[in-house]
Amino acid sequence: MKPQGFNKNSRESGIPPVAGKKFRHATIPPSVARYPRQEAIPPTPTRHQQQIAPENAVTRADLKRLRELNKKKGRDETDTFVVDGVRLVKEALQSRFALLECYHTEEAATDPAVTSLLEIARERACPILQISAREMESVSDTVNAQGLLAVVRQQHPVLNDVLRATSGDSVIVALDVIGDPGNLGSIIRSADWFGVQAVLLGRQSVDLYNPKVIRSTMGSVFHLPIVHDVDLLAALSHARELGYTIYGADTEGETHFDKVRFAQRSIIILGNEAWGLSDAVRKLTDVRVAIRRYGSAESLNVGVACGILLSGLHRKMDEHLPVMR
Repeated sequence: MKPQGFNKNSRESGIPPVAGKKFRHATIPPSVARYPRQEAIPPTPTRHQQQIAPENAVTRADLKRLRELNKKKGRDETDTFVVDGVRLVKEALQSRFALLECYHTEEAATDPAVTSLLEIARERACPILQISAREMESVSDTVNAQGLLAVVRQQHPVLNDVLRATSGDSVIVALDVIGDPGNLGSIIRSADWFGVQAVLLGRQSVDLYNPKVIRSTMGSVFHLPIVHDVDLLAALSHARELGYTIYGADTEGETHFDKVRFAQRSIIILGNEAWGLSDAVRKLTDVRVAIRRYGSAESLNVGVACGILLSGLHRKMDEHLPVMR
């Protein structure tokens, strides 16, 4: 029996049908879910392979769909993204994100760490599919694929909910047209390290679910709410109404960050790698802060600047300095 993937009238770029699961465009009844592979006499499995035999067959359409998730258009159409490697799959499984499928190679299935993750995925009714090493290389965005990847549903936190999430201390990082995936990932990691409540990713920034962004976050993307495709002008105006003080990181800032005690409800805005904050966003800031330069470098990497500012913010919030508004 030929394994069934998508209905021939469905979009190849969508998430594959899984019995009883609700997806963006339709609820797929069991009658049109994947057919199981024909029974055959399998070789005796190894101890680590006994619980991870492939449950579904993989079609060319499936592989094409996985490759499409390396592109923004494919991710947007399916509202999904890919996590690649043991660490990121583990972080995804430990988060509130929904895993829709797990793919692994036969070799990876001999690794006890992978076996354990696949068991957790199976307990959550996540389909487990085995593909060849060559197929894994063809769909993976990494140079040295670890033989394990998962398709994950995107999350879309609501801006107003994020801003109102706490009535006490709240620090939020806002990003104005960040273009480099590595920089965005570094910023998210720093925000996670310093206990930031949320990240607001402004429009025209790099896609949050870009595979390079996901990898560079080292799992932090699963630890805190990140609101993406944000209209920063409207968001900052609303935040000010809720009592937030807006700080803009600016090389021409009038105050060095180490002289500022930040307000209990603060938003720190970081601008584009090349030109910094846009004029419209700069006008909405209450205080523009700069990082003191001691050498001759023309500029500071935005990811590094974020870490410095967040470190200083926590230190200064504990000192007896007047709050600047």
